[in-house]
Amino acid sequence: MITDNWFTDFNLGGRAPYLLICFPYSGAGANVFRSWAGALDNADVLAALLPGRERRIAEPAIGDLEELVAALLPALLARLDRPYLLFGHSMGALIAYRVALELGRRGVRPPKRLIVSGYRSPELSSRNRLLHTLSDSEFVVELQRYGGTPNEVLQHEETMQLLLPMLRADFRIHETYRHAPQPAAEFPIAAFTGRADHLVPGEDMAAWRDKTAADFQHRLFDGGHFFISEQRQAVLAALQDIVNEHIKDDILLPFAGITHAAAGFEPAV
Repeated sequence: MITDNWFTDFNLGGRAPYLLICFPYSGAGANVFRSWAGALDNADVLAALLPGRERRIAEPAIGDLEELVAALLPALLARLDRPYLLFGHSMGALIAYRVALELGRRGVRPPKRLIVSGYRSPELSSRNRLLHTLSDSEFVVELQRYGGTPNEVLQHEETMQLLLPMLRADFRIHETYRHAPQPAAEFPIAAFTGRADHLVPGEDMAAWRDKTAADFQHRLFDGGHFFISEQRQAVLAALQDIVNEHIKDDILLPFAGITHAAAGFEPAV
C-alpha cells in the first residue's frame, strides 16, 4: 500500500479497473469526496489532500498553482498504476487541468477524461470580486456569499483565524493564475455546470470545448455553485456514465481490455 500526505484513498484494499482522482474546491479537504467511495462501479476514488487542512492542518498552505502541482506530482505519479480520470470542482478543476497538462509534458499516458466542474475555461477572466487581498472581515463576508463554508464555522472567530491563511492561499491560486496559450489537449473533457451557479455561468463552462481536440461533453445539473453536494446522486450518476463509456471503449479495442499492460501502465512501486 502506498502512503503519503498528498492523497486519501477511500477504497482501502480496492482494486477497481480505473482510478477517479479528485481535487477539491477552495477551503475543502479530501473528505468532501468521502461519500463517493464505493458509489461507483469499476472506479476507486482517490482524493487530493492539500497542505493546511485535515491531517495536514499544521502545514503552510501553498498559494501558487505551479508550486502546488510540482509538489504533489511525485505522489500522484507513484499511484498511476492503471487508467485514470481526473475530476476537480472550482479551484480543483484548475488544479486538475494543470496536472493533466504537466503529466502530458512528462510523457505520461493522459487521463481517460478530464472532468472540470464549476470553474470557467482558464483563458477567461473571472467575473467575480478578488477575495484573497481583502481584510479579514471583508473576506469572511464574501465567503458567506460565495458559499461552501458552514455559517457556524464563519461565525467562530478562533476557527476562522486558524483557517484564514489556508483559505487565502486557495483563492490566491485561482485569482492570480494567468493562462498561457496551450495546444488543444489530446484527452477528452467533460464540463459540469450548475444551472443556478451565480459564480460560473454556463457559457464560461462551455468554453472548455476549445481546450480539447478530442470529445467534449457539457452536462448541466440543478443547483448553484456547490451542486456537487446539492445534487450528489445526479453527479455520481454522470460520473458512472463516463466510467462506463470508457470501460466499454477499452473492451472494444482489439487486445486492449483493462489490464495494466494493455492500458500502458506499470504497477507503482
